[in-house]
Amino acid sequence: MEEEKRQTISVRLNGKEQKIHENKMSSSSKDEVAAVREDIVKDDAPIIPQPDNIIDFGKRHDERKRNDLPYWDDGFSEKSPKLPFKRKKKMNHGPKKPKFPFMLIGALISAIVVGVSLGLMILTFFTGTSTPVADANPGTADAVPAASEAGGQFPLLTLEIVQGGAFEEQATGQEVVSNLQEQGLAATLTEVTEPIYMFIGAGGDRAQANKISSLYEEYGQDTYVKTYRVDGQAVTGQEEEAVVWFANAISHYKELLQLTVDGFGGGSLLTTERMEQLEQTTESLQADRDRAFMNLDQPVQDEALALGDNLVKAGEKLSAYVASDENSELWNSQQALLDALVNYEKIVAALQ
Repeated sequence: MEEEKRQTISVRLNGKEQKIHENKMSSSSKDEVAAVREDIVKDDAPIIPQPDNIIDFGKRHDERKRNDLPYWDDGFSEKSPKLPFKRKKKMNHGPKKPKFPFMLIGALISAIVVGVSLGLMILTFFTGTSTPVADANPGTADAVPAASEAGGQFPLLTLEIVQGGAFEEQATGQEVVSNLQEQGLAATLTEVTEPIYMFIGAGGDRAQANKISSLYEEYGQDTYVKTYRVDGQAVTGQEEEAVVWFANAISHYKELLQLTVDGFGGGSLLTTERMEQLEQTTESLQADRDRAFMNLDQPVQDEALALGDNLVKAGEKLSAYVASDENSELWNSQQALLDALVNYEKIVAALQ
């Protein structure tokens, strides 16, 4: 009776009590249910939980956003957050493309431009606008128009000089000159320079001048080889006849100088044809000098005539060497050419 009361449920619906009766399962039914449950428990395998393959992108976004916030470690947090997540830049491991060397090319171009500019400046400085000099064959008529284009300027004379000393007084230097001349050598003193130079030889180039210098070693004479110039271009406004004559004369002077030094080395250039050309040029200069000098002042005329005479003398001594093969004639030719150099230097100084 007590068991029946305990299992009775009282329900009121709309104020009226409703009686609900529990259907009791028979004992045989209970046994069947219990047997089925035992079989289910025995047959069931252990259940493995399925992995969670669902990715929550919202959660990851919030986490990444939270990691980007600045973090200050106060030293008390045991589980402090990690440093903000930063992605590493991908390294390009492919072959690097060679860079074009613009700076190197620019430096090379600049160096070329500077080098060319300096070269032109140096070339202009040394050559300038020098007067065209007559060709190696001064006896031809082609030398006249070349010199007539000089615009009233006398020619520039450049040669390699063998210097034997320098003096403050003319008399002191003249004693040394006389001593050298007595030994059959060549020597002369300048008259318009300070100090006074003693020239003892000359050549058309440095090799020829060194050849003359070596000949003085056996005499114990000190020598000094240098380049020497007489700037005839400083003389302007001269008559055409005078300009032409001096252009041809300086060209003839250089040829005589070359042949004289060649004689000291054996005289391979002293051919019969060459000597005939020299004689023709000398005769032409002698024939034209009176007309060329008539408008010059008397002191300048005297030096110009002396210049012409020394050119004649140098040619004659050179011809004498060809005939006799005596080196003394070559020294006499050198002496005449040194004196002609002094004559031309005095002419240029007087006309400036």
